Amino acid sequence: MMPQERLAAKSTELHGLVDNLLTIVSKAVTQQTPVHEVEREAFATLLHAGLATIQLLVECLGDGDVGATHQLADGRTLRRSAQPQGRPYVSIFGPVAIQRFVYAIREGQKIEFSEVDARLDLPEGKFSYLLQDWDQCFAMEQPFGTVSQTVERILGLRQHVDTLERMNRAWSETVTAFQAAQTPPPADEEGAIFVETGDGKGVPIRRPADAAPIQNHRPQPGPKPDRKKMATLGAVYSVDPFIRTPEEVVEALFRDPQQEEESPPPARPRPCHKRLRAILNHVDAEGDEIHGRAAVFGWITDELAARNVGARKPIVCIMDGEKALWEAIAVFQADVPRTEVLDILHVTPRLWTAAALFHPRDQEGAETFVRDRLLRILRGELSSVLCGLRRMGTAQGLTGQKRRDLEKLCAYLERNRDRMRYDEYLAAGYPIASGVIEGACRHVVKDRLERTGMNWVRQGAQAMLDLRCLYLTEQWDAFLEFRIARETQRLYPYRDTLRPLSWKAAA
Repeated sequence: MMPQERLAAKSTELHGLVDNLLTIVSKAVTQQTPVHEVEREAFATLLHAGLATIQLLVECLGDGDVGATHQLADGRTLRRSAQPQGRPYVSIFGPVAIQRFVYAIREGQKIEFSEVDARLDLPEGKFSYLLQDWDQCFAMEQPFGTVSQTVERILGLRQHVDTLERMNRAWSETVTAFQAAQTPPPADEEGAIFVETGDGKGVPIRRPADAAPIQNHRPQPGPKPDRKKMATLGAVYSVDPFIRTPEEVVEALFRDPQQEEESPPPARPRPCHKRLRAILNHVDAEGDEIHGRAAVFGWITDELAARNVGARKPIVCIMDGEKALWEAIAVFQADVPRTEVLDILHVTPRLWTAAALFHPRDQEGAETFVRDRLLRILRGELSSVLCGLRRMGTAQGLTGQKRRDLEKLCAYLERNRDRMRYDEYLAAGYPIASGVIEGACRHVVKDRLERTGMNWVRQGAQAMLDLRCLYLTEQWDAFLEFRIARETQRLYPYRDTLRPLSWKAAA
């Protein structure tokens, strides 16, 4: 494989680095070195030892020379390169030198066999899978520039922002295949109720390079036209029933988080196997045009069909009052039995709007007003509440904009009447608030894609949305394993046929 004395020298170097850790400790004891300085020196030594470990592994595998020719399983004969060729590889410990023979049809053509590359399962690019994992985990929460600075400060590795962005897009190209390969969660791990929900969130999109030039450069007040493009977000999960009374819901909504309670509220059932999608209108890697809303609601329908076989469990659909969302779900689930629920957190703001009309300077009176109407709505008394609001508007002589505001909120509640049977939902233990999708809009989009000064091209925004949906639903590790296995099969389909090597001690 390699000269025994060279292997022994590499092994001795690695042993020496490990011994240096003991030296660091003994020196710190005698010289009273501050512990943070010991940490810094020990970490630097560990990085050096890690690099020596990877380099020793590469050396142990030799130069990959399996003869002047090599025959593939399909019968083609490859020829060995005239000289060993270098292969760039950057581990978390630093750059590793790799020299090995490679095989191709002819010299200079595409490499079709490399024993060393296959044994090491090297990635297609030069960055190790572990380094890519760390890069992209950081990128899920921080701008690419910050990621570059953070990794350099910790590991001493400099990576350009463009490199991290390209890596992000390359990773996202595997997301669709990963999602298609996912099997339904085990039935015994699901809750008794399936919940589906969807919403939209704007993403700041950069002007295309070929867009028409701006004619008017004067600053314009208000939001910029076409500044954001809507991403549709969807979520599916299961949960066990949580039966509550209207009074308990009102108390929970008006509870002061700073105030200590005599007894804590009952624990809510946790959502099971939550899965997310977030899709912009965009063109995918194959050049196909993707309509975000249709794609998300189509996925929701397929996900529920796979997980709720035979429609044995009830389906609850919770969304806000946007008409287009309910129309979309109706198109894809025309024959799917479901209970439609208007998110209660989109009802309460409208009650506060009404309270401001009748109690403009009385905060205590406004809160009492909202509490009373909310409680009655939760008890199933929507018609009475609507009649009362309109009667109060007439009695207090509301005119102009105030009258229009009152009619608008009443029309909203009237339009969603069939989705506001909260007394029935609470008795059945159904959820009545879409906290999961509201949280997704915030965590998936706002916390990462809407930071100050950020703007995206569509493909870059979609790549980030794809990956954050996996990152925030605990599917990251499974996706990473899937991506590596898929790339290994593509690059080294012959890897499993290589004979194991034996280890010879080099001491």
